[in-house]
Amino acid sequence: MVYMKKKHIFLVLLLLAVPSLSFAREARVYFTGDIIMHMPIRTAALSYNVTDRKNRTLNNRGFDFLFERIGDNLRDADIAVGNMEFPILPPYSSRPVKFNCEHEILGALKKAGFNLLNFVNNHILDQAEAGVISSLRFLNEYRMDFVGVNSSEGLARAGIVKKVRGIRIGFIAYTGILNYPRPKKQEGFYINWLYDTDKVRKDIADMKKRCDYLVMIVHTGKEYVQEPMACDRKILKSYVEDGVDLVIGHHPHVLQPAEKIISRDGRNCYIFYSLGNFISNQQTRLTADYNNGLGTRDSIIVKLIMKKAFFSSRITFRFEVEPIKTINTHDAKTGRRVIQTMSQLDSIEQMKARYAKADANEKRTIERQMQQLKSKLDLMERVLHRYGRVPEIMVVRNDMPAGSTVISTARRKDSVNPSN
Repeated sequence: MVYMKKKHIFLVLLLLAVPSLSFAREARVYFTGDIIMHMPIRTAALSYNVTDRKNRTLNNRGFDFLFERIGDNLRDADIAVGNMEFPILPPYSSRPVKFNCEHEILGALKKAGFNLLNFVNNHILDQAEAGVISSLRFLNEYRMDFVGVNSSEGLARAGIVKKVRGIRIGFIAYTGILNYPRPKKQEGFYINWLYDTDKVRKDIADMKKRCDYLVMIVHTGKEYVQEPMACDRKILKSYVEDGVDLVIGHHPHVLQPAEKIISRDGRNCYIFYSLGNFISNQQTRLTADYNNGLGTRDSIIVKLIMKKAFFSSRITFRFEVEPIKTINTHDAKTGRRVIQTMSQLDSIEQMKARYAKADANEKRTIERQMQQLKSKLDLMERVLHRYGRVPEIMVVRNDMPAGSTVISTARRKDSVNPSN
């Protein structure tokens, strides 16, 4: 009897000492779209370089500037994933459609909150095979995890597993598009190909033995087209049936719909066909009726929020979608180019602050601007839910200032029913 009491006391003390054992804690995994280092972006970043007395850079040669307005939106993630759509090869020469970038961009991405990059996409061979090998070297030097390509076929296809709050999350990545022919002999690197179906299915089967939740990152589709190709929808759904739980898509540079699939084995699975551009110098605006008003500077951060209770294998999750935009303008005082990624929610909060101090005329101006933003967020919701509303996917809103003549939509963080 005394032994049982001591045992119970020990268990209580253990649970108090380690709260994560008794209560489920959130694991947060964020996904962003294409990170494209166009020449104007590189030039803009380098113009903000700050050095010390020994001419050593203090802000990653100015690349920190690109993400100064978005970093706070990523740093609370346990895993923040981006699509690295450029190689890194000294001396960093490039052309408009043949990308390259200084290695300090990796330091800036880490500082912004990224800790996992997809590096398999159509621009991976822009600096030929030497560019791939050089990029892998810099990724390793900066201790940045990456998927989709690696120094050998085995490493590339194995993907990566990260354990967060007791949940083993697996990541695999593939491209279905290359700007140059795939080398027959890939010496020193291997590129995962989306349409090598036998290999992909084996990768999925192998990864399912190592993880609780499987994410597939894909680079495919047609640029500037607002819907995925039918053939890609078909193959991605087949990979879901094989065991993938979540698909994150890149390449079209614009926002595309999301879709929920209930697999034959009863899993709730999701496909985000394209997140758009996280940062780029593109300025294409679309004209399709359901997507009018969105373009290549409008994008989203998909926030996967997961919980797994101790002594349980059940994982609950929801998706918060944060609208973002690329600012692309000039500083009137300095004449320098300003290219930065910013949350639309932060932009709206700034408008609310202005509204609180504005006179009547300025309030009306701000309300018109807010109405335009509200229409844009409405469009994003319509695009995402074009194939049917998915309750687990919520676009986070904070549309209108208090006292506005336009109805406000409150920003809610926990209003979505979790799925399993």
